[in-house]
Amino acid sequence: MKIAIIGMGHVGHSMRDLFQEHTELVTYDLAGAERYPQQALEACDFATICVNTPSGPGGECDVSQVVEAIKRVPVQRILLKSTVPPGTTRQLIETTGKSICFSPEYVGESTYFNPVCDDPRTMPFIVLGGERDVRGYFLDALLPILGPTKTYFQCTATEAEVIKYMENAYFATKVTFVNEFREIAEAVDADWHTVREGWLLDPRVEPSHTAAFADDPGFGGKCLPKDLAAIIAAARAAGIDPVLLLQVARSNELRRAALS
Repeated sequence: MKIAIIGMGHVGHSMRDLFQEHTELVTYDLAGAERYPQQALEACDFATICVNTPSGPGGECDVSQVVEAIKRVPVQRILLKSTVPPGTTRQLIETTGKSICFSPEYVGESTYFNPVCDDPRTMPFIVLGGERDVRGYFLDALLPILGPTKTYFQCTATEAEVIKYMENAYFATKVTFVNEFREIAEAVDADWHTVREGWLLDPRVEPSHTAAFADDPGFGGKCLPKDLAAIIAAARAAGIDPVLLLQVARSNELRRAALS
């Protein structure tokens, strides 16, 4: 099998590390100096799209690089890893005629080790979103690489797109929640670290995203602010007023503004 990877940022590099021991790879990044490897790409079984999806002026997700990458790559089967708004994959299938499976990536860029999502090889599950036959093709392609112990969750592409945004919106909400409780604890003369450890004794509370940092409150980075803004914009476009998520974004903006 021969696999193409388009976009060699953090996700693209993680896909390269995952695939390189199992198959021949063709990689390309628009920011690189190399020419577009048209002939090599034509020989690939499928292309993995990992290009950037930056925020637009209103917080909406800019999918122009995804659209261009999928249209340009001379491959019929596409594994889309770039985070895109709900409905994007369906639209791309309609406009390009290609077989596209959206499979959200969970490789984070945390400053500390996270055994769950620091490496796609150790991630306990994978989500495959698309038509049944397309999902089946990629499941057969990935199973020999990822192994039999993972959970392979299959759904529609739109459901997979919502799943990815829901994950990051949840983490953004959780970070906002613990930061607010740190402020409450300190305001009533309670030790925050004692409060947090006591809270985490409840097995229903998982420790991920519960560290409220004294010198770096709220959430920043490449994923949570961008994806929160994008799902808010997508919800508004669908006629939904996402009141809770809007307040999470506002609370974080105020908290982060205090750093400057």
